Amino acid sequence: MDALRDKKYVLAIDLGSGGIKTALVSSAGEVVAHASEPIVTYLLSEGGAEQDAEAWWNSARKTAKQVIRESHVPVDDILAVACDSQWSVVVPVDKQGSPLMRAVHWLDSRGGPYNRNLIAGFPGVEGYGLWKLIRWIRAAGLAPTRSGVDSLGHVLFIKNERPEIYAQTYKFLEPMDYLTSRLTGRITATQKTMAPFALVDTRRPDVLSYSGPLLKLAGLTEDKFPELIPNNGVVGVLDRSVARELGLNPATRVVAGVNDSNASAIGSGAVLDFEAIIYIGTSMYLTCHLPFKKTDLLHMMTSLPSPFARRYLMFGEQGAGGRCVTFYLKNIVYSEDGFGTGPMPDDAYLRFDAVSSEAPAGSGGVIFLPWLNGSIAPCEDPHVRGGFMNLSLSTRRSHLTRAVMEGIAFNNRWTRSAAEKFIGRKMERFRFAGGGALSDLWAQIHADVLGAEISQVDDPVNATVRGTALLALVSLGYRKTEDLPGMVKIKRVFTPDESNRKVYDPLYAQYRRLFKRNRKVFAALNP
Repeated sequence: MDALRDKKYVLAIDLGSGGIKTALVSSAGEVVAHASEPIVTYLLSEGGAEQDAEAWWNSARKTAKQVIRESHVPVDDILAVACDSQWSVVVPVDKQGSPLMRAVHWLDSRGGPYNRNLIAGFPGVEGYGLWKLIRWIRAAGLAPTRSGVDSLGHVLFIKNERPEIYAQTYKFLEPMDYLTSRLTGRITATQKTMAPFALVDTRRPDVLSYSGPLLKLAGLTEDKFPELIPNNGVVGVLDRSVARELGLNPATRVVAGVNDSNASAIGSGAVLDFEAIIYIGTSMYLTCHLPFKKTDLLHMMTSLPSPFARRYLMFGEQGAGGRCVTFYLKNIVYSEDGFGTGPMPDDAYLRFDAVSSEAPAGSGGVIFLPWLNGSIAPCEDPHVRGGFMNLSLSTRRSHLTRAVMEGIAFNNRWTRSAAEKFIGRKMERFRFAGGGALSDLWAQIHADVLGAEISQVDDPVNATVRGTALLALVSLGYRKTEDLPGMVKIKRVFTPDESNRKVYDPLYAQYRRLFKRNRKVFAALNP
């Protein structure tokens, strides 16, 4: 009983691409209660994608109240509130912190023309003016994307096509910083959360100012961006009205936010340098912590500041992951149209897994291309799109279903190849987290496709909220970084099946050829 009384808790809020999840996590790393709400993404013409930031906040409060009520944890034992979120998502707010329009999502490419105009110059390298490129890489560690899916592209879109919103904007925020501002009434950000804007020097630790030269290059002014606090700083305490609504002590601290990929790595136990994870949620990424900074623009990889002192996190966002599964289920299997197959049942993802297991390795030669909104890492191309290749009269729906899993695993293998060059060593094992890691079959497919050991994280869907809470505990001095790996359990380890590898190796080679040889076709179809 003494151990239970000594436990402290963090209320962690995870704002992902597909939904918001709130959990109460103990100082032993246990998720004692959690609740979630879906988020709607509004897909618009000409590459637009938006989400309702006010709906984020309403869902955060709703799920927080549910978790606090159902956990039966004394509120005085809740030390802090911590937020993580998707990023490269821009929320323009007024002085009160209220959103002025829907948030511009990372799927949104409407800023592409403005980014491409911004980065152009002579001599040119991959569409970038060389001298501009050097300035961005030396300071920010990355450069504006050609596709415009980064935060800078979103701001330039708003400035040029929503000038009335731009004029009214007090600050442009990433989602995790928007949530902390609503919790505390104080608008802040950090060096690490502002990285997608490419306006802060990320090559030096704990920078608390914006780069004048980068602001000038972008044609923007510092007053449009939030005050910077230390990466592991405390934003403040809960606003009294928020504390009253949630039923928390108004002295409860709110720590600085973090991006979801960093939180997922920590919550998967991948804290040591070079210890890699594959995370498949709505989006997908392969990442690890690093002791050095580096940028590889050719493969859209860089190292961005980690919450751990003088360490970095490899950033190689691949784009759609689990969203491909949802797209397949909602639009092909359970579409609500004249065929009458919809709506999608609650157990659709379990059925997806079961039907996938009915097909052989290699899906009868069917290859799924997962680039539904273009490719990011390891090769940025906003024009490429998804599809099924090599269908025949013998193709069955089980082949298509398994091919979705395999196509996403092929993209992870492709990204792994670039990542190994980036870090200068082999990646022979991965932790596997996110909703995708609930599937034993998908874990085995990854082991076979990558030829690597896959450690399936226990309770993988809560990896991100767990990581957010653990980081808060470290920031507040209740845990040490070296404690964290031992607080995350591994459910099962999958090793490669050599007979399946012989099937996947030639299919992977064709997967790569399909990307290379069809780029001109995709560019013509998706100008």
